[in-house]
Amino acid sequence: MDTDVLLCGMGGYGENYVKEYLERDVEGSRLVAIADPFAEKSPLYRTVMEKRIPLYPSPEAFFLQHKAGLTIVSSPIHTHYPYIMTALRHGSNVLTEKPVCFNLDQIREMMAESERQGKFVAVGYQLCYSHDVLAMKKDILSGMYGAPKRMKTLRLMRRDAVYYHRNAWAGKFYAHGEKVLDSPLCNACAHQAQNELFLLGTKMDETAVVQKVEGVVVKVRPDIENYDTAALCMTTTDGIPCYYYTSHAVDEQKVGPVGVFEFEKGAIVEAGHGFVARGLDGSVWKDYTTMDKGERMEKLYEAIRCVKEGRTPVCTLKTGMEHTRAVLMAQDIGITDLSGRAVEKKDEKGSSYYTLPGLTALLEKSYDSWSLPMDFEKRIFSGKR
Repeated sequence: MDTDVLLCGMGGYGENYVKEYLERDVEGSRLVAIADPFAEKSPLYRTVMEKRIPLYPSPEAFFLQHKAGLTIVSSPIHTHYPYIMTALRHGSNVLTEKPVCFNLDQIREMMAESERQGKFVAVGYQLCYSHDVLAMKKDILSGMYGAPKRMKTLRLMRRDAVYYHRNAWAGKFYAHGEKVLDSPLCNACAHQAQNELFLLGTKMDETAVVQKVEGVVVKVRPDIENYDTAALCMTTTDGIPCYYYTSHAVDEQKVGPVGVFEFEKGAIVEAGHGFVARGLDGSVWKDYTTMDKGERMEKLYEAIRCVKEGRTPVCTLKTGMEHTRAVLMAQDIGITDLSGRAVEKKDEKGSSYYTLPGLTALLEKSYDSWSLPMDFEKRIFSGKR
């Protein structure tokens, strides 16, 4: 029997789930309803109506009359906690988009309710579902590469006015009284930061525990509240430094992801197309780029398989909680506001973005040297990268 799926949120990223069901046969499941009070604003609204997929103003309204084996929560961040709790209390497993929320007590409540109901809450950190990353983690846990020493990742993605004006919470601290702390670390570029911690977990469904977060977080774009640029080091309780460099305020559309994960016996290198493990002499040990990564939305297919097979995905609230804690620690660093000196430019579509001179060069140099540009403002405006 197919798993009945309820989708909460068909705007923004939720469109990807709608398209998956409209364009493909999502084996073992059927989209029985969508809960979204603003469904008519979606460009897919007419198609959904033509396909006669029922629409509800909220998950509560759906569950008054129906049940679902899986509820997908792809709605705004401030709705995640109530929607997840509603789904669990009605006996549904959950696949939620990240970030889940930034209230640790709420996360603990959701974890307790998940255990009480015997239902999982999977979190959509995409790399945790990718077959190559899972194979890589198994090899790390087997001791193939020896003990971990240090990690670093760089991921730059330019974001313009269209991105920041797409909703009411982009770049903000709060939405409807709930923390959203929107930044590249918690949202668009979150996967690479979370993956570092995931790979260091001592079990497949665990991440390393973060002891401290150091570095700089910088606000470049004037019309946002939070930071859009960061150079950080997340140190685990085992003393492993995890460096992470990111920005939305760069001239380039995308740089990376690139990364180096160092171990006693060698290193795993990411160069945008995947991961390759090399020995200390530079020889290739294992090329993970040759592996099938799974479906384009593997997290959805894995969640459905888990419902059918009565098991739990590796990425749950427990798995994602350390990334949440790291985001909160980074927030405590304090924002360096350089928006008054930012340069406004236009992208290929005429939408405005903001940057600082030499920003990409500074982040790349810091990445290359495994260092943090603590004198960020001085180095940017002195021309010394």
